Amino acid sequence: MSHSPEPVYNYALPRAFPFYITCDVSHSMHAPREDGRQTPFDILSNCVGELLFQLEAGDPGVSEAAHVSIVAFHDRADVVLPLTRPCDASNIPALPKGGQTNYEQAFLTLRQLIQADCARLAGQYQLKTPVVFFITDGEPFVGNGRQPAEVWLPARARLVDPAFPHHPHITAMGFGQVTEQTLCQVATSFRNNPLAYVADESIQAVKVVAAIAQAVQDSIGSSIRSSDFVIPIPAGMRRLSCGGS
Repeated sequence: MSHSPEPVYNYALPRAFPFYITCDVSHSMHAPREDGRQTPFDILSNCVGELLFQLEAGDPGVSEAAHVSIVAFHDRADVVLPLTRPCDASNIPALPKGGQTNYEQAFLTLRQLIQADCARLAGQYQLKTPVVFFITDGEPFVGNGRQPAEVWLPARARLVDPAFPHHPHITAMGFGQVTEQTLCQVATSFRNNPLAYVADESIQAVKVVAAIAQAVQDSIGSSIRSSDFVIPIPAGMRRLSCGGS
């Protein structure tokens, strides 16, 4: 029987925790509101920059061990911020605005990024399991209709394949029009608990986005301090059972 390759860790090296904040920036995120108020995109854009600032200004151990990348997906996936430590992130580009919601491109891009990033860091750091925070307000949609699961699920499967030495945890955080089923298909499980969260329908989307950003920041700090993956439930959201108990 063949065995999956295992990452080689050198415990004399400093730790590196790779985090990929993957943001849906499709039309539904930034479409103007009738009341003229801020959109989820506006809040997310502000929170991402603030998140990096807070990580850099807080615990020095967290700022040095955290390695954060920002990926925006829409018709395609854009690497807004290559993987970097918060203490080295002097300039954070603005999130782009896109049209559609291409899950396949998001997962293909993440697979390539994580593979390249971990290969680059492996000789300098003791690498921890990467974490993907997948933030979306809608179903996968490409062209004139919904992107079929048989199109995007294989790309997601390659990303989390145990044969890939650096397969990540995927935490799916959804609101708006995204379904619970889709969030469960996106998320992985950790200690038998699905990492899938959905917003309470009574909570405004902008408040949910702010809560997600805070949970991501708290997760990064807590995971590094405990040396194990920690994810708090964002305020106004609930964890999905995804068919479990």
